[in-house]
Amino acid sequence: MIMKINSKYTKNIEKWLDIYESCKLKLYQVQKKIISIILKNKTICLVLCKKLFKKPNLSDLKNLSLNPELTILDKYMLKSFIFSFISVLSVLILVIVGRLFVKLLELVVDGRFDIGMVFSLLFLSTSKSTILLLPFALMIGLIICLSKFYRDSEIYALKASGNYKKVFTKFFIMISIPSFAVILLLNIFTSPYLITEIQKKKIEAASTSEIGLTNPGKFIQMKDKNWIIFVENIENDISKRIFIKSSENNKISIETAEEGEEFLQDGVRRLVLKNGQRYTGTPGNGNFQVMKYDEHEVKLLNTAPDFSLNYRMKNIFDLFVDENRPFSNAEIQWRLFAPLSVVILILFAFVFGDVAPRQNKYSNLLSAIIIYFLYSNLVIVSVNQIQKESLIFSIIGTWWVHFIALLLCYTIYKLKKYQIKNPKEILMLFKKLKTKN
Repeated sequence: MIMKINSKYTKNIEKWLDIYESCKLKLYQVQKKIISIILKNKTICLVLCKKLFKKPNLSDLKNLSLNPELTILDKYMLKSFIFSFISVLSVLILVIVGRLFVKLLELVVDGRFDIGMVFSLLFLSTSKSTILLLPFALMIGLIICLSKFYRDSEIYALKASGNYKKVFTKFFIMISIPSFAVILLLNIFTSPYLITEIQKKKIEAASTSEIGLTNPGKFIQMKDKNWIIFVENIENDISKRIFIKSSENNKISIETAEEGEEFLQDGVRRLVLKNGQRYTGTPGNGNFQVMKYDEHEVKLLNTAPDFSLNYRMKNIFDLFVDENRPFSNAEIQWRLFAPLSVVILILFAFVFGDVAPRQNKYSNLLSAIIIYFLYSNLVIVSVNQIQKESLIFSIIGTWWVHFIALLLCYTIYKLKKYQIKNPKEILMLFKKLKTKN
């Protein structure tokens, strides 16, 4: 056995030695070829070596720099844009916060939420809505900024200098590329996290709040279950003489019970009613069903739901491998809507920012707002149709909306360039172009 192992070992060594010798021979041949090429072209090699090892020129480095220094004009334009953008975003956040705060306070008054959870839910919901409205805020802020330049005749001075196109191209790149990158990351990674946290907070609040059995002498409405609850009094932490009215599918149920209590078991909040009666029927008909019971248990809320069914909470990597393609494709295209719309809406802003010197700088804002709402609503309609597995929308997705928005932007730009205001002027322009050709 020892001899056999040694023979195998020596055979392996010989094989590797042969491979090593062949590689060494090939490298030697390649080296000889390189030396022969260099000897034949001495002059070319010397020139290349001089260029490679010469000292770098500072002026050449500045020209080749990928991050050139901002000029005074660039800083002035960026400062004006950032101020306008922050102003618009602040107004939008105030509107969102005011609207959400009123809704959350109503839920607190109804006993649905604890007051301590209001501010965390307000922060999460405001952050989610702000991410969605960032493209709109960028467009409106840029329109206000550019229209101010046009109104103050600063653009005409820039045009006279001959650097108009170069400065505006640089300004467009400085705004669009960082905005696209930031909004893409926020929509793909941050939005699902915020939506998940909001749902968790809502479930936590609903699971810890009572449905109304602890508030005697008051009619309390549960909007999500269409319930109206009344408790006469409480004795030894047990609710006495309970009245519940509920409605579902045009049927009304009226339930009375001598006592009842709530409890949380296995992640499910339940209501147990004892010694009661239930009347179910349609108003206007005498056919009512009556049921008497000793104990009746009602499932109120599942405090540990399956979040995997909600595609808005899913990770982007899970969406790509998900088997339910209509819902996953719809969610992917919805998350791409905001970053893609940023670039298109910035182009619209450059078009609508062009106002006459004496024209009001807010004159084109209404047109921009209408275009944004049409654009976003068409994308929402397309996403819903993709989820319904519509044949046309499964093929074209939401991309047709982006294409139409770009085409509309280019059309408005051409109309403004040739100062066309009526359909007759368009026909006249076509006739002129035909005569020139």
